[in-house]
Amino acid sequence: MRAKWYFLGCLTSVVIVILLIILSVNSLVKMSKKTQVSKISEDSVLYLKLSGYISEYSTVNDARFQFVPTSAHDIITKIKKAKTDENIESVVIRPEFIVCGYAVANEIRQALNDFKESGKKVYGYINMASQKDIFILSAANKVYINPSASAGFMLHGVGGNFAFYKDMLSKIGVEVHVIRAGKYKAAGESFSRSSMSNEYKENISIIYKDLYDQLVTDLANNYEMSEQNVKFLFEDREEYFVNLEKSKEFNIIDDLQQFDDFLKEIGVKESQLVKLSKYNPSDEKLKFNKIAVVYAQGNIVSNKPSFNEMNINSEQYLKILDDIEKDDTIKAVVLRVNSPGGSALESDIIYHKINKLKEKKPVVVSMSDVAASGGYYISANANYIFADAYTITGSIGVIGMLPDLSQMSQKIGINTETVGYGKFLSSYDMWNAYNKDFERGLQVGINDVYNEFLTRVSEGRNIPYNDVDKIAQGQVWSAKKALEYKLIDEIGSLEDAINKASEIVFENNFSLVYYPQRKNFIEFIMEDNLDFNLLKMAIKNEVPELLLNDTEDYLQIIDEIQNNPIQMRMEYLLDVN
Repeated sequence: MRAKWYFLGCLTSVVIVILLIILSVNSLVKMSKKTQVSKISEDSVLYLKLSGYISEYSTVNDARFQFVPTSAHDIITKIKKAKTDENIESVVIRPEFIVCGYAVANEIRQALNDFKESGKKVYGYINMASQKDIFILSAANKVYINPSASAGFMLHGVGGNFAFYKDMLSKIGVEVHVIRAGKYKAAGESFSRSSMSNEYKENISIIYKDLYDQLVTDLANNYEMSEQNVKFLFEDREEYFVNLEKSKEFNIIDDLQQFDDFLKEIGVKESQLVKLSKYNPSDEKLKFNKIAVVYAQGNIVSNKPSFNEMNINSEQYLKILDDIEKDDTIKAVVLRVNSPGGSALESDIIYHKINKLKEKKPVVVSMSDVAASGGYYISANANYIFADAYTITGSIGVIGMLPDLSQMSQKIGINTETVGYGKFLSSYDMWNAYNKDFERGLQVGINDVYNEFLTRVSEGRNIPYNDVDKIAQGQVWSAKKALEYKLIDEIGSLEDAINKASEIVFENNFSLVYYPQRKNFIEFIMEDNLDFNLLKMAIKNEVPELLLNDTEDYLQIIDEIQNNPIQMRMEYLLDVN
């Protein structure tokens, strides 16, 4: 009898859980439907209130949840549609500490500039703003700021901070052996050194100087002031926050207003503002001839990405490229690369698939914030390569990283013994010190991969092998230097790359299709036997800490190199502030 009641209790619990899941999913579907807007009233204003992380592209269609970041693709696409939308009369942009690369910010800025060509106005408003906010706001016809003494913005310059973990790891008995091909190849230094190598510091300083000069020039041109004044604000001002008086003096801010008064000043009622998430104009009908835009963003890894994860995996991208190859209506491909690299093997698999696709359809590459190491590898043999003025590229080199826990094993009393046959039988036993034969053997493999990398670039870019070697060695380059060394063909935007692709196939009347194809939230939940953790995140509307924690990023690298010890990876935390 007890067993019977126990069985009924378990069955009831399962039924209740299933019902809760169905109800939750149903609620999410309704929530998604409620956010759709079928009609925009006349004299509406597209309201871009942007803050936090902006990804390049999101695989989630019409995401409404905090843990799914806004994508530059969505922002730019809707700005372009607003340009020709008779119901949208202007744009109000209100950025506040956005987090993205300069190339992504530059694409948004250029989209706003293009919007103004319709004769419509762009107005900017800030309470407190970062340097990238000010960069994007340079596209506005007028910029207003809160008149409070506590309002303002920061201009801090161009550079980056680098953390080194060797001393910390040594305290717990961990050592990381880094084997590399390329004098300047710095990926792994964070684990194997206590400070930056002179070679890498020299190389990265050149990049930051090029990017700084580019930013100074752009700000000077956009705000109609001299480069000398821009440099004064960066290098010689006394206050940290640029005060209201200086901001008006240097033509960055046009006027001081509370937000309500700002709206009155530009003749806009709050009821006219249409948020980005609410602006969903109907899609244009696809034309027969298409150009495919493929977003390749994140680390190149062996594991298939999960929900909205920004990684590149050969299994996923081979399927995408296969589908494109078979689709006769797609005439050309634009590969939008935003990747510091990763697995050498995965990079080579994708490279070969792109080569095969090129036999049928031209491939044009558009580089975003970074297209380095493996990110450059998959780009090297395109028909034509564009890089944004703020792109970081190159890093043609190879590394291997081997975690060594032998000192830790002695401290905590772990002993291991290997029984069997074969010279490299215990190669991946992290609890014992790596033998020199294994390190020498891995170095041979890394050198072979490096030589293959040089060959790929030499053939793809039509540059003599020895000349490639001189500009390789793991060195990273700005777009300006990459153009000089013929690693790219032109400095330009994603739009420029699309136009180039249409030019190659002599096709002006075309539609754009985007990959990876987007799915709604429910499809993501249901596609892999129902992801309970994802459902929990959706219901609680949580932000996963791993998206915000750099330590987790490094742990991901360690996890990846266990399966792929040979990496084409740029220094992982290289960022441009």
